[in-house]
Amino acid sequence: MGIVTTIPEKCKRCYTCVRDCPANAIKVEGGQAMVIEERCIACGNCVKVCAQKAKSIEDSRVAVKKMFSSGKRVFACLAPSFPAAFYPEQPQKVISAVKKLGFSDVWEVAFGAELISAEYTEFFKKSLRTGDTVISTPCPAIVSYILKYMPSIAESLAPIVSPMIAVAQAARHRYGSNNCIVFIGPCIAKKNEIRDPCVAGTVDAVLTYRELQSLFEEEQIDINLMEEANFDSPPCIIGRSFPISGGLLKTAGLSTDILENNILITEGKNRVLPALKELAEGKSEAHFFDVLFCEGCINGPKMIDNGSVFTRKQIIADFVNERGREVTQKEFLEALHEFRNLDLSRSFACEAVSLSKPTEAQIILALEKMKKRSSDDQLNCGACGYPTCRDKAIAVCQGLAESEMCLPYLVEELEIALEQIKQSHQELLSAQQRLVQSERLASMGQISAGVAHEINNPLGTIILYSHMLLKELQDKPVKSDLHMIVNEATRCKNIVRGLLDFSRQSRVSKTPTNLMNLICQVNTIMEQKAKSSNVYISYEVAEDLPVVMVDADQIEQMLVNLIQNGIDAINGAGAVNVTARLKESEDSVVIQISDNGCGISNENLSKLFTPFFTTKEISKGTGLGLSICYGIVKMHSGSISVVSKEEEGTTFTILLPVGNKDKEQNADEIFNTFSQSEGLKLSPIDEAHDNSS
Repeated sequence: MGIVTTIPEKCKRCYTCVRDCPANAIKVEGGQAMVIEERCIACGNCVKVCAQKAKSIEDSRVAVKKMFSSGKRVFACLAPSFPAAFYPEQPQKVISAVKKLGFSDVWEVAFGAELISAEYTEFFKKSLRTGDTVISTPCPAIVSYILKYMPSIAESLAPIVSPMIAVAQAARHRYGSNNCIVFIGPCIAKKNEIRDPCVAGTVDAVLTYRELQSLFEEEQIDINLMEEANFDSPPCIIGRSFPISGGLLKTAGLSTDILENNILITEGKNRVLPALKELAEGKSEAHFFDVLFCEGCINGPKMIDNGSVFTRKQIIADFVNERGREVTQKEFLEALHEFRNLDLSRSFACEAVSLSKPTEAQIILALEKMKKRSSDDQLNCGACGYPTCRDKAIAVCQGLAESEMCLPYLVEELEIALEQIKQSHQELLSAQQRLVQSERLASMGQISAGVAHEINNPLGTIILYSHMLLKELQDKPVKSDLHMIVNEATRCKNIVRGLLDFSRQSRVSKTPTNLMNLICQVNTIMEQKAKSSNVYISYEVAEDLPVVMVDADQIEQMLVNLIQNGIDAINGAGAVNVTARLKESEDSVVIQISDNGCGISNENLSKLFTPFFTTKEISKGTGLGLSICYGIVKMHSGSISVVSKEEEGTTFTILLPVGNKDKEQNADEIFNTFSQSEGLKLSPIDEAHDNSS
């Protein structure tokens, strides 16, 4: 595994790590920001900016514990930023706590800074004579970045080890190589540095301050309760300023005058990368680059203290001044003299990493996939982690990014999805209403036959005997009462007939039917009724209507009912218009019956097809006409809808499938065979579902 990895369940598609990674080492897969090991320089930027704590760091605690139990002497090398990391605890107490963990000796890496400072002084003087450019190399993230992504300036890297390697070499020089060396600091990239083949084996493990703190907690070590202790390493003076920006130059005794153009001091990726780019392009006048990816090591990705950089700098400065007074120049020089023969040089091996460059056509295709079809669509909002939409498209082509990372694209897709959901909801609501209506019709279908049998015969008897009495009672006073009995009984019989008509919709007998002829028959039936009501009926039937597969008797009944409703809705003179045409898709016929009558209120529109619902006066309607029409249409796998405005009129629209003669006949044969063998009788709702499926 790499030094830095992603914890998938914590990654929340914020893409902040993509935005802050200087090496383009983050690959988004399935919305998860995964670290590409071979591209990662372990600078820790992604760790610092991840609010979800979704980045995991290689844990060296187990390895260090094994060293404690190995019987070897284990050295701890504390980075010079540790006083700020554990503030307000006393630095000497931190040293004592580290020893209590099991470390035999605690050395300060600041002594390594003292050792390499002399090397930098000589190397810088040499570069001034030769005109060569020098890039400082204490920061392993800078070294790794240049070796991977800017190999053209790799020859400018100072061939000098970092303070960590220098102090480890000093410890091994004094006590031999059969010991374990553990570096402790705020830097994640140090875990990567000890893997570098050019210095591998010098340092055995790297602990971050947070790992050290975790070890303290595991062993229940309270720093505040520790006795004060001193470092076991040789004394140093100014090397403790190394974690502060410009600390290297200060330690090496080089000028830091802001007016000196031959020295450039800068930190932070947003300033370092442009400076290195200018160097690569030959635009920089500086001969010495003192650069750090962090804003000084006091702002490393694994610092514990949450104070500002300025507060940390003050803590380090106070520690340097306080401890520096305890060491004489003579003691310091004697310490350096012991290690005068150490070889602090190193080499570098370029490991250039490159990505394939997509063609312009591929970039345009990626932009179009994100719906960036023109320059106006390229908002360059940066929400995806890339500075421009074009950069994002290139990353998509290179397999580093996904189209779905684009926020405007996602918003647009979400709007489309919401609109689809809205339409689906409307369709579902409509289907629900139809289902409720169908359930009502099904209930009516189930009771219709029973009602007919139980009521029809007694009604026939009442009407028969009422007529017999009327013949016998010619001019009797009760004759008008008998007429009332006959009329009301006849009305009940009409209601029963409507129920019978309704129940018969459970079966249709489709035959090839000429709609033009069928509408002419309807006209013959309704013409006289319309004239008596002072209503004019007009017909507009398209000549290209095909022969349709319908039950002619039922369709005729439906048209008669709807036209009669139109006539009844007109108070005085008016018109009913009947139109029939072929739908554009040619798979259905559209029939419309319109009137200019009184119209229907909005509250009654949803109840129109409910059995026994009527707005007509008592004795003028049964409330079954539209229910029968609805059933007829559904049995034909069609649809019926209504549009109405009060005082303006009403329009019923019916869609009837044209149907296929051979298929309908085959279906009839199958139905008849099944019905005969099973004794099946479908209710209206059952057959509606059967036909529609």
